[in-house]
Amino acid sequence: MSITINSTTITIDNETVSFNDIYNYAVDNDLTEYIEKLDNNFSISPDISIINGGSITDSNISVTVYGDLIQIDKTSELRLGKIRTNGSTYDGCTIKAPNIKNAYGFGNTDTSESGNLFLYNSIIDIFGFWSFFSGNNTVEIIDCFINGYGRIEGSNSILKNIIFKQSSGKYGILCPKGNLKIMENLSVYDSLPYETSSDTFKCSVYHNPAYSGNLEILYGEFDGYEDLAYIEENDGGESLTFKGSNIKNGYSLYRESDNIDFYHQFKFNPTVTNLDGSKASNITVIIKDKDGIEVFNGSTDQDGQVDVWVTYYEDIAKGEVSYKTPHTVTFSNDDITLESTIYIDKNLINFPILFVQGSGSGSDVDYDRIQDMLDALKTNMCDCVNNDMTTLNDNISDVDSGIRQILIGLGDEIMQNEVLIENSNKTMSVML
Repeated sequence: MSITINSTTITIDNETVSFNDIYNYAVDNDLTEYIEKLDNNFSISPDISIINGGSITDSNISVTVYGDLIQIDKTSELRLGKIRTNGSTYDGCTIKAPNIKNAYGFGNTDTSESGNLFLYNSIIDIFGFWSFFSGNNTVEIIDCFINGYGRIEGSNSILKNIIFKQSSGKYGILCPKGNLKIMENLSVYDSLPYETSSDTFKCSVYHNPAYSGNLEILYGEFDGYEDLAYIEENDGGESLTFKGSNIKNGYSLYRESDNIDFYHQFKFNPTVTNLDGSKASNITVIIKDKDGIEVFNGSTDQDGQVDVWVTYYEDIAKGEVSYKTPHTVTFSNDDITLESTIYIDKNLINFPILFVQGSGSGSDVDYDRIQDMLDALKTNMCDCVNNDMTTLNDNISDVDSGIRQILIGLGDEIMQNEVLIENSNKTMSVML
C-alpha cells in the first residue's frame, strides 16, 4: 500500500484503503501521534490527500479530521457508506472536520483537478461542505445529514435525500454545476447570516444561473431562513423551480436582477377507478389554472392515471407575482363530463376519482358497492395529506336515465365539496 504519513498530511497514492488500514500503517511505523483509534472511532490530526487513482473506502466508522483540508484529486475517490443495487443505503459513516474553514471541505484546491465523492447514509459535520468537482467526475450523496452549508459541482451529480442543517453562516446549498442527474429531497434548515463585502443575508438556496441555468429542486423542506433563495445576476431567461417542496416561511427572494423566473409546483396524480375496481383508462383530463389557462391536456394511462406538475405560485421576471390555484380539472369520457375545482397546494398523489357505472337511472346505482370502493380507496390508494373520503348523498337518485356513467371526484381538495356533472343539456350539481 502506498500510504505516507507526516505531521501535515496523510497521503493515499494509487491504492484503495480503509481508515483501519491507515491506522495499522501508523502502528507499524510508529506514527500513531497522527492517527488514533478507539473501537471504530478514528481521530486524525493532519490533512488528508487522495491522489493518483487512490481511494479511501469505508463503512460503519466515525472519523474526526482536525486538519484543514480533505483533498481528492481528479482520478481518485472518497467513498463512505454502502449502497445496494436497489438504491437503498446502509452502513454509513460519521465524519467531522471542525477546522476546515477555507471553503474546500472535499475536492481539490485546483478545481479542475477534483475527483469523485460517494457518501451514503452518512453524517457530515463540517463548516463548509464545498465540493469543487469538474471534468468527468461523479458526485453521489444519498441519504445523508450535513451539518454545514454546501456547494456541489460535478459533471455527474446525484443528490438525494439530504438534510442541510447549518452550524455556520452562509447559504444552505449552492446550485450544482455540471450535468445534474438527480436533485431530490434536499432540505435546508436554520440558515444563518452570510456576510459579503456589501451585504448580509441568509437563504436556503444560492442560485447562480451561469452555473446551472434552469435549476429544479425536487421535494425537500425549507425552513429557518430570511430569504428562500439568493439569485445572482445573469443575462436572463433562466428559472429556479421548487417541485413538491414544503416551503414554510414564504417566498422572499433576493435577486440581483429581475430577469430570473421563480416557480413553486406540486404534483397532481389522480387515479381514476371503475366501480368494479379496475382502472379507467383513456379518460380525457384537462387542467386549467385559476386564470383559465390550459396547463395540461391528456388521457389516463392503463393504470387510470395522469402524472403532471402544476404551478401553485410564480414570481416571474420583473416581479409579476401570482398564485395559480385553484385549478379547474375536467374528466370526460364520451358524453360524460366532470368538472371539479381543486386546490392543488400540496402534492396530490393517487388522488382518487371513482368512475361509477350505472345501468340506466340513478336509482340503479349500488350504494353499498360505492361505499366499499370508497373505503378501499381511503385505505389503499390516496397518499394525499388529510384527504377525507366521503360518500354521495341522495341527490344522485335524481340523475336523468340517459346518464350511464358518472365520474365522481372525492376528497377535501374539492372546493365547497361540490362537483359538476354535465350530460348533453342536462346539468346537475352533486354534493359530496
